[in-house]
Amino acid sequence: MSASSPAVQHAGMTARSSNRSYAGRLLLAAPLAALLGGCASAPALPPEVTPQTSANALQHRSLLDPRLQRFIALQTGKPHPIAQPWTLQDLSLAALYFHPSLKVSRANAQLAQADLQIARQYPNPSLQFGLKYGAAAGLLAPSPWTVGMAIGLLLQSQAQRTSETSRAEAGVHAAQLLLSGARWTVRDQVQQAYVSLWAAQQRAHLQQRVLEADLALQGRTAARAQAGVDSPLAAALAQQAAQNAALQKSRDIGAEGAAHVALAGAMGLPVAALQGVKIDFSALHSLPTLPDATQLTQLRRKALEQRDDVRAAWQEVLSAQAALRLAQAQSDGGPPSIAPGAERDQGVNRLMLGARIPLPLFNQHQGQIAAARARLSLREALLKQTQARVLVRIEQSETALQAAQDRVRQAEQLIAANRALLNADLAAQHRGLLGPEPALRAQLRLLSTEQAALQARTDQWQALGALQGALEQPILSAARSRPSNSAPPAVMPPTVAPHLSQVVWREE
Repeated sequence: MSASSPAVQHAGMTARSSNRSYAGRLLLAAPLAALLGGCASAPALPPEVTPQTSANALQHRSLLDPRLQRFIALQTGKPHPIAQPWTLQDLSLAALYFHPSLKVSRANAQLAQADLQIARQYPNPSLQFGLKYGAAAGLLAPSPWTVGMAIGLLLQSQAQRTSETSRAEAGVHAAQLLLSGARWTVRDQVQQAYVSLWAAQQRAHLQQRVLEADLALQGRTAARAQAGVDSPLAAALAQQAAQNAALQKSRDIGAEGAAHVALAGAMGLPVAALQGVKIDFSALHSLPTLPDATQLTQLRRKALEQRDDVRAAWQEVLSAQAALRLAQAQSDGGPPSIAPGAERDQGVNRLMLGARIPLPLFNQHQGQIAAARARLSLREALLKQTQARVLVRIEQSETALQAAQDRVRQAEQLIAANRALLNADLAAQHRGLLGPEPALRAQLRLLSTEQAALQARTDQWQALGALQGALEQPILSAARSRPSNSAPPAVMPPTVAPHLSQVVWREE
């Protein structure tokens, strides 16, 4: 056999060395390429919001906003006609679109959803890179450099992942329930402001009639005093009554303007957005009836168990339970981690495997477990506190509604009696048996009774709205209304817009 030449041997060694070097570079570059391939570009930032742009948008809100019309069409199947008066349902829908508290609740729900996404995702690995130089070894080895790379992986137990996910899911459910409860709160505020504006307009109308009657009586009394039939004191008292009526009319006009502002505020709008807007108050022209005792008992129990804030408090309890399980699962020190990797040392490729195991020597998470138990007790106490507050609201609303209904019945009886007296005085005046003064005084008595009845009906509607808001349920029996003898006839209205509970809420 012929020996190989030195040139051929040197070429073979060079080729092997080149192959080993290429293999080492490939071994180190492959994990790095895999990590870089998993990187994603950051999403675009939302448009910047400044106080100036936000204030400008707030001041230019309008019921004619095309986006509001699309939102109403999503809920009801058709947009609101421009010339059609706005009912309580229409105003409530606009409030659900514009009111800032709902935007805050929706943002909280989105934040809870993001927390759930964080809990469900797996932790990212970490890249560990090392470089060493050995001068003494460089004389004997092909290269004095030692290059190493490892990938760190955090090993989470299934119990820990389940606890974190359960906690985040409970947070999502709680945020969604609080959003639903915020919608009830906004609708209740719109309902109260709607009733207050109707009452303010009715009071101003009645006060105008009182002022006209007082002025007429003042003129008749002054004429009788000049003729010597009545005393100057009677004329002065009549003049004072007319002046008081005029001042009260001014106060009622101011109260009507304040009621407009309150309604706009309940809807999340500037008051300019309601200028020129026709509002339909026909739903308040008939009186509601109190649900029977059996139905109220059922509704009360259902509210104590299924109101949105009660269920949200229960979700917070579930979240605290999941947090306690998580703290107990971490009593062994937390999850370990492993770090598989590769190293090229003095021209030799090596595979490595490192591990990190927490050692619970000084504590076993006793403090975290105690804090989790305390938070669980706190959440359970808050659940009971929420139910107690709900019960108080329901009972207060029931009592106020019953008292208002009693006052309405008494006022209707007085209105009927005073109207009969007025008709008798008018008939006597028509026959020439009485002058116009007794009829004017009878008219004033009737108007005073109608003002009291209006206040009683206002209290009744507001108490009914407060009761339905406390129950967070439509009171079905209250929809069967009875006509009022002291109000113009109207179609049978729904109480506090129970049709709102039938709307399927959809976002744009």
